[in-house]
Amino acid sequence: MSSVATSMPASSTLPLDEESFASASPAGTLTSNLTKAIRDANHGMTHVPPYDVVDGCCTWHWTDKFSEAEGWIVIDSPVPSVSGGGIFLHAGATLDEVRDVTHTMSAKLAVSSQPQICGAKGGIRFPPEDPGASLVLERFVRDNAGVISQYWGTGGDLNTDHAVIDKHARAYCSPGTVTALDALCLSLNHTALASTSSNITALLGESVGDTPWSLSEYSVGYVMAIILKELLVHTKPDLLGRARLVVQGFGCVGSTFAHAVKRLGIGQVVAISSQYGFYVDRTGIDCDAIEYTRQTVVRSGQTMGLDPRSLEAGLTQPQLESRLYTKRRAGASDEEHLADFLGASEGEVFVPCAQRYVLGPKTISALLDGTFYNVPRGARFILAGANNVFSQGETKHEMLGKLDSAAVLMVPEWVSNSGTSNLFMRACSGLALKGYNASSLKACASDSRAFVNAIFTKVGNDAGTRTLWEACENLAVTRKRTGAANLLGVQRMSHLTLTTPNAARAIQTITQVYNARVNQDRSLYQLPGPGDPTLSIVQAPWAAGPADIGLSVHFSVYSLEKARDVLRAENIDFEERALKDGSLELVLGREPAGYPICLRQVPVREVLDHDFSGSDHVLSSIIGSTGQIDHYAAIMPNSARAKRFHEYMMGFTPVRTFTVKAGTTAQSDDGLMHVMTVPFDTSRVVVLTEGLTQDSIFTKLMERHNGPYLHHIALQVDNVDAVFAQVRERGWQTTSEEPSFDLATGLRQFFLKEEETGCTLEFIGRRKDDTGGYGNGTAEFGVGNIVALAQSLNDSCK
Repeated sequence: MSSVATSMPASSTLPLDEESFASASPAGTLTSNLTKAIRDANHGMTHVPPYDVVDGCCTWHWTDKFSEAEGWIVIDSPVPSVSGGGIFLHAGATLDEVRDVTHTMSAKLAVSSQPQICGAKGGIRFPPEDPGASLVLERFVRDNAGVISQYWGTGGDLNTDHAVIDKHARAYCSPGTVTALDALCLSLNHTALASTSSNITALLGESVGDTPWSLSEYSVGYVMAIILKELLVHTKPDLLGRARLVVQGFGCVGSTFAHAVKRLGIGQVVAISSQYGFYVDRTGIDCDAIEYTRQTVVRSGQTMGLDPRSLEAGLTQPQLESRLYTKRRAGASDEEHLADFLGASEGEVFVPCAQRYVLGPKTISALLDGTFYNVPRGARFILAGANNVFSQGETKHEMLGKLDSAAVLMVPEWVSNSGTSNLFMRACSGLALKGYNASSLKACASDSRAFVNAIFTKVGNDAGTRTLWEACENLAVTRKRTGAANLLGVQRMSHLTLTTPNAARAIQTITQVYNARVNQDRSLYQLPGPGDPTLSIVQAPWAAGPADIGLSVHFSVYSLEKARDVLRAENIDFEERALKDGSLELVLGREPAGYPICLRQVPVREVLDHDFSGSDHVLSSIIGSTGQIDHYAAIMPNSARAKRFHEYMMGFTPVRTFTVKAGTTAQSDDGLMHVMTVPFDTSRVVVLTEGLTQDSIFTKLMERHNGPYLHHIALQVDNVDAVFAQVRERGWQTTSEEPSFDLATGLRQFFLKEEETGCTLEFIGRRKDDTGGYGNGTAEFGVGNIVALAQSLNDSCK
């Protein structure tokens, strides 16, 4: 152990005895006299106390002068670094526990939009039911105000509350402190610290739809449900809609998870336990009704002696007296009580949400002998809502081996319950905004979903638990090393603008051949697939040149203000343009991305599907056979630079890089392609293309357009040959006399000539087994088709 001394704050001469800490205010609330004195006297006690480096972590040990309380702060770094993680309080807290949870917090933050941030935790050993617990927490924050002010963004955790910690931070931390997260805000969003900090509390407290929960409460359960859905999609899709869930703990995590599971149509909860008993109903439990009753009882104050946070507070008297409810056996330990619960329940998914260190050999045996006894191998899952669920008496390697032996699949808990940390990182970095709770919630889910999809891309859908964990840990290390990507906060490819010399022909083609639907005033078109962007068609002025014709791509960003700051900091030129609705968009030139792009604020309300109607003249071969936009392709002089921009500024993920020989006289390959998935979307890609020789068809095409441009978009269709025949019959021009065929992938495709609409439109087939898209490696990009396309276009450039 090495010790590093730092400056200590001046000794306080303020009254520190228990009695003087609290006095009744005129409103009847309790207010700290010390808080008042600090505000009036020395609001800047923010020197960092001495710390030790223990096992590579900065460690602060704290003892309370007025009680037996003891506490620790651990930052997962050998030097004090900007970090994040909450403060917990319970009677059995230890340094080992704080350090253990700190490491987990570091891994969890690697799932978020800010993977470079270190994990941290504060733990206080003191009984939460003791009347002095609130004062112990206040003194802990006061004495460690320097750490919170400079390094540690913190908040509520087990037996502590965000709002209370924020109040103490305002009292004891640096002047101007707004929340206990200010150190994180300053590090991640220094250009907008004041606005970010002041809005965080309001943002986290925003209600979510018609639920009884705030955004910060609902995010953890919702993201857990999203992760479970992804697990089932990848490994056991036939369980979707009928999964039976066995939930340990029905606090905020368990109740929000149960609600989200119902909303997402994953399955139903059939068993719930609390520390006092358990309720099992194999026909399904109405969890929303239990939560409604609990909240009603708590508001009325008529808890009838029940713990207001418990499952039992939400059960009716007939339910408590029914055969479905079982009281905890007298004298049963926590492990024995959990074994009783698992022995009485049956389901495919066990969801521990209540305690750390609950999964040990005895619990796994109880799962196999009870909950999973009649569940076939390959259909058994554990989804943890609690942190650090493996018991401390067994090594992780041993526990993962036991799960694999029993064919139980589980991702690390720091992946499954990452929703709240995702939200906090987005809030602190300015990537979540007040008033946009729907998009913020989806963003938190997208962070975790993207992590899980990346894992399955790496290991495949048949991997066991140990393999999954190893892949998760390796990806977390990689993400921490590389740091944040998607600096602009791109949410999705939301819109395309087509500037064309013949708007009437473009509209006819887009609606009849591409199956796009139009809104009421015919100003906006919706491309056919789920998640596809909208499209607007603009008539080009008569004096428009080649560089003015074609497609530009509009990306929604979570915070336009944040994106503007990033562009300025990176010295990337852009213009601001006012839109008809009064909002702004940021217009970038063609150089950074290799084609024209614009950035727009994520809307509060997304355009709904029923706002559009289809054409009466859609080709019969197209009706019912269109999929989604498969990819779009751009040609540019420096694809490596554009690739870096896509990856780090916009969050695209590299899939494959390759070269082709597209038919020029050169002996070597003359085209370079980078295939990258669109942010948070494994089924659509961009192809960044560069001509490697002056004679390359790609170089010629770019020169024809006076610089980099977006060459084409591709729509998936079921029967390429049928569409091709009807398109030709109806008079549309194609670049070739027949569809091309790629021997490696079996894909067929063809292209409409650029003259038809102002850009090239592609129709591409997909093999029936390409269900996972590019993100999991089941879909390949046809090199042969690219060569065929290039050769078919060669004549137009001569």
